[in-house]
Amino acid sequence: MTGTTRPPMTETLSPLERELLGYVETLMNTLQSGTAQFEALEKRSTDMIENRQAALEGSLKSLIASQATFMNAWLASGNHSSDTTSTELTEAFGLLEQAEAMLETIAPPT
Repeated sequence: MTGTTRPPMTETLSPLERELLGYVETLMNTLQSGTAQFEALEKRSTDMIENRQAALEGSLKSLIASQATFMNAWLASGNHSSDTTSTELTEAFGLLEQAEAMLETIAPPT
C-alpha cells in the first residue's frame, strides 16, 4: 500500500493475521483503483455535459440572432427595396441552418 507502513511488530502476527492483513491491503489497493476509475469517469461525463451546454448556448444565440434578423427584415419590408429584405431573410435562414447544425452535434437525429 502506498504511503502507509506496516506496524513494527508484524513478525509477531500469526499466519492467519498476516493473511488477513494481506486481504486488507488488497482491499485498500482495489478501493484506490476504483476511486481513480470513478474520478476519470466523472471528468469525462462533466466534460461531455460542458461541451453540450456550450453547443446549446451557441445554438440559442444563433436562433436569437436569426429571429432578430428576420424581424428586422419583416419590419423593413415595407420601407426598403426587395433586395435589402431578401438579403436579410437569407441571413436569417443562414443563422437558422447554423443553429440546426449545432443542435445536431449535440444529439444526432434518431
